[in-house]
Amino acid sequence: MIIVDNLWSLAVACGLLATFLNILWGRFKEYQGRKAHGCGVIPSYPQWDRIFGLDLALSQMKALRGDTFIPWLAAMHEGQPSTFKVRFLGKRQIYTTETENLKAMTAINWKDFGISPLRRSTKAFHPFADKGVNTVDGDDWVFSRFLIKPFFNRDVYTNTDRIRPYVDSLLSLLPPDGETFNIQPLLQRWFLDLTTDFILGEPMGALNHPAKAKITWAMLDVLRGSRQRMQVVRIIKWFNWDWWLKAVYEVHAFVDTHITATYKEIETRKARIAAGEKVGPEREDLLWYMASHDSDYEDLRSQLALLLVPNNDTTSIFISNALWHLARHPDAWARCREEVLTSVQGSEDEAVGQLSFSTLRGMKFLNACLDETLRLNPNNVTQVRICMNDTTLPRGGGKDGQYPIFVRKGDMVQVTKTVQQRNREYWGEDADDFRPERFLELKPFWEFVPFSGGPRRCPAQMMVMTEAAYMLARLVMRYERIDSRDANPYQAIMRIGPSNKTGVLVALHKAREGNSIDERKST
Repeated sequence: MIIVDNLWSLAVACGLLATFLNILWGRFKEYQGRKAHGCGVIPSYPQWDRIFGLDLALSQMKALRGDTFIPWLAAMHEGQPSTFKVRFLGKRQIYTTETENLKAMTAINWKDFGISPLRRSTKAFHPFADKGVNTVDGDDWVFSRFLIKPFFNRDVYTNTDRIRPYVDSLLSLLPPDGETFNIQPLLQRWFLDLTTDFILGEPMGALNHPAKAKITWAMLDVLRGSRQRMQVVRIIKWFNWDWWLKAVYEVHAFVDTHITATYKEIETRKARIAAGEKVGPEREDLLWYMASHDSDYEDLRSQLALLLVPNNDTTSIFISNALWHLARHPDAWARCREEVLTSVQGSEDEAVGQLSFSTLRGMKFLNACLDETLRLNPNNVTQVRICMNDTTLPRGGGKDGQYPIFVRKGDMVQVTKTVQQRNREYWGEDADDFRPERFLELKPFWEFVPFSGGPRRCPAQMMVMTEAAYMLARLVMRYERIDSRDANPYQAIMRIGPSNKTGVLVALHKAREGNSIDERKST
């Protein structure tokens, strides 16, 4: 027993010594890098554990599990410089809200920063997925991008006709005027139908058959667990992940059904062509295209899962957040409605047919409401990259933060968008308030990139904005007023982005007699 105890003590002592030497070596390399590139010192965040950073890891996990992650981030930045470094589970991380650093990391020096060491190499997503457009770098990323990019071209995202039948179905399910209800689940089922039609080639039918939306809950558990696993990847074995694995296997079973059927259909089609038989046109969905260019079953499952699961309700959450704000700002709803009604002509049915991409893009205030929603509730709360090579970022060094900083290979850099996009120096003293008019006054560029920027900008940006604008236009066209029926403040639960914990409790009111679109257009 004494020998075992001594060996254990020796192992702990060696581990501590190795960590201490690693920190010293890192500081020496940083000193050399600063001198060579004229960089300033990065301020340190006050921590009681400056070696392992367990204090920060524990408080972050508590915030994630207690649905207080966004306030936790805000409190962390409060009173700190715009850029600072922390220790987190033995690694150095750099937090920043500097616009120039975001620009350098995602555009100018984007090849110096990657995501694979964070999301793929760590096996944090295993066995859910491996390769995908949002987990890999280099040639793997080029191939993953190739698999999806053609389906986010202009011909696709400008087609509002594909959205119309699903919005028609949702509108038919809305309750009578003045009745309190939670619109968020309806929006989730709407988007599930819309996105499965686009990605898998057939809608799930969740709007009219809510039980079919059960897979959504498994997808949400996969997202929640994946986020938590990334945060604690160095101590991932300390936690019980049975609940996450159960959700992973449910999602795999769902995806496998569609992949197997698609591969079989492709082979049957090839055989019929080889036999000289006539065949109809190919399917036009994303899965068909991906399966036609990727014959590796496991790889296709990974690529598809990493596309379908993180995006299964991004647009519905986005619209839900917009409605949460608009229900508390009746003047903004009325202005949106006026803008829509003056942009179309004829009866309601005729007016709906005029909601083209260009018409929607021309609705400046409506789009300002959507932008203001993304500013306050960004889908990507943080923009995170791992430094792939020793390099620099342009801001954050020195006492005034105006010097560049030296970033070491292996450092994690995180731009906190929920703080950056509420910076009072740029957005004004009312930066925490919902005021869409600011987007009619300001012309932000790198101060506001809700879909990221540079080569890795989200290819679905225009599709998401078109879908959200179309849904909002249809709602304000039919309903004169929206009332909030929830007095609670917004409390974000983290999925792929923030979603209000209590949903969106509202009551809708159709236009009064003499104020409907048909009657307004006839006068």
